[in-house]
Amino acid sequence: MAHTEDDWQPLLQRLRSGPMFEKWHWLQYNFSPHHYREPYFARVTLDALLACDRAMSGFADDMLGRLERIGGRDRNLDDYEQIKQWLGELLVVHHFVTYPWTSPVTFDHEPVADGSKQNPEMTVNAPSFRLGIEVKTPDLRALGERRKSADWQLLDRMPGMRESLSGDVALPQDNPIKDFLRSADSKFAGFRADDPTFRSVLIIVWDDFINEPLSALLSPSSGLLTPNSFDKLSDGSRRTYPNVDALVLLRHQHQFVEGMANRPPLDQRDSFLDYGRPGAFPFNALVACPDGQPLGEALVTALHTVPPHPTLGAEYIPAETVMWI
Repeated sequence: MAHTEDDWQPLLQRLRSGPMFEKWHWLQYNFSPHHYREPYFARVTLDALLACDRAMSGFADDMLGRLERIGGRDRNLDDYEQIKQWLGELLVVHHFVTYPWTSPVTFDHEPVADGSKQNPEMTVNAPSFRLGIEVKTPDLRALGERRKSADWQLLDRMPGMRESLSGDVALPQDNPIKDFLRSADSKFAGFRADDPTFRSVLIIVWDDFINEPLSALLSPSSGLLTPNSFDKLSDGSRRTYPNVDALVLLRHQHQFVEGMANRPPLDQRDSFLDYGRPGAFPFNALVACPDGQPLGEALVTALHTVPPHPTLGAEYIPAETVMWI
């Protein structure tokens, strides 16, 4: 549901009277009072915050508090990346609170399981299930530079591949995916222990090159979810992630960049906070975790995803190498 300018005013006044306008901030222009009409970025963001706040009271105030603290350093790119991470969480939470669930649901923002100090982004609570959702939006700046400069890019750890290539070779960027899996498995553990029907999803907000995380997960040579995983225990066996049921890979970081610049979204998206719809390009990829539990048809449908397959395009195929020309 779209909101009116009157609905936005409390949030705008909260921002304009706070730290965002006391020091340099990447989004100060977008929320400035000196506009005839609120910029596109502000309208979309405020609508999403209000929708989430209706489902989880206090969400908007908490999120704005976090956002206004990401500032103070003139044009600092670390701050810019943190804002993208903030938008990644908003993107995903907004999708789930506005999804038309077929049974009554409630939502918890950053819940904590008994005996744990860690928390996922949210849970969706229904009579027949509880779904935990963790969101990761990695900093891809260094990887982006390597794509531009390297002759070859390795996507997995196939033995001997590095030695067989001439020129500048970019090594696999699979350690962040490993860290995300370990973190999510730990965060979800307490919820699983309390409730065997608990289900969980790790959502990774990447850029257009999702063959990179797909290869980190599914490459036969070293994929984290395969028998040859590079993430080994001390006895040499593969590390498992029994508390993670599925991963969703979103090709979306570039949409945040367009949105912050008040430019229209790319591809089949209505806005930079449009999570995506079934059949809309770019497709959201679903990877089931072999160590977890099946999600069930209703939850899979809510994720708006498809399993990776060659018919979707080259980006949806795990690979060993990329040759940059």
